[in-house]
Amino acid sequence: MKRLAVLLCFLVILTGLPLPAGANVTPISVLAAAEEILYGEARTGALIERIERVEKDIFGSVQEGAAMLRIDRVNSFLQSTEAQGGSMRLHLNLAEWGFTGILTDGQPLIQRLEKLEEEWFGGPQSGPLADRIREMMINIWGTTELDLKKVTLPAETLVRISLLQSVNSGSTKVGDLVPYRVVDDVMVDGRMVIPAGTQGVATVTEVSSAGPLGRDGRIVIDFGRVASLDGTFVELRVDQRATEKNKSLELAAGASMAGVMLLGPLGLVGGYFVKGKDVGIQERQPFYVETLRTVQLSGFILRPAAK
Repeated sequence: MKRLAVLLCFLVILTGLPLPAGANVTPISVLAAAEEILYGEARTGALIERIERVEKDIFGSVQEGAAMLRIDRVNSFLQSTEAQGGSMRLHLNLAEWGFTGILTDGQPLIQRLEKLEEEWFGGPQSGPLADRIREMMINIWGTTELDLKKVTLPAETLVRISLLQSVNSGSTKVGDLVPYRVVDDVMVDGRMVIPAGTQGVATVTEVSSAGPLGRDGRIVIDFGRVASLDGTFVELRVDQRATEKNKSLELAAGASMAGVMLLGPLGLVGGYFVKGKDVGIQERQPFYVETLRTVQLSGFILRPAAK
């Protein structure tokens, strides 16, 4: 088992399966990561039974070979950004975005596909996931051959987003999840990497309501990450570039932005009995965040690949 884990670690590096930082790479942990993409959570039970279930769901039948190779095959087919013509996850992303104008990568893949089939066919379809996603690609784009190329998305790239629900220091609570959506396509060298409509979820990490002595409210938000079209996740924050761009924006309750904070100025305004104002951002008010670090991902020109 130790030797298998070492070999599997090498394959994970090659194929890019995302695992938690510091994770102990074992066959079970790699399979669990794939299950989370497909079902939203890792399954329990015997390893071989779990492998067979994933294979049946994706390919329609149990595959041959050693467990390590079968897990690697599942991972590569599911989401490898090196796969010729694009991975199954990429094709679902393109089908979903092309049909609905929204990208919800990060939610369970099967749930996303069934919702798409409900809107297209009137109900979820049967058969292997690979065939069903391929059919959606053909129906929507007319092809599964894509014009894609590896590009570099630099750190501090500006991304314009808007919240899908308002936040306010008078009512928002620590731990609240706030969905948001990318407003403009993010492009690199003329190729799309994150399309408008991509959804993410921010987390409120600190809230102070308005108080006496003119103390205004304060909200601190972690914007987490959003998926690119090829499924690579890109971390977002508000730092110097985004703060400069946001200075000219009129946000709800006169809020300004600094770092990942949305806050009003602190200070005395007329004495102890004068209360400050709560701050916030209104639903669908566009503002800027930026990428945390440089990321290698696939850039697309949405046309069939050259023959």
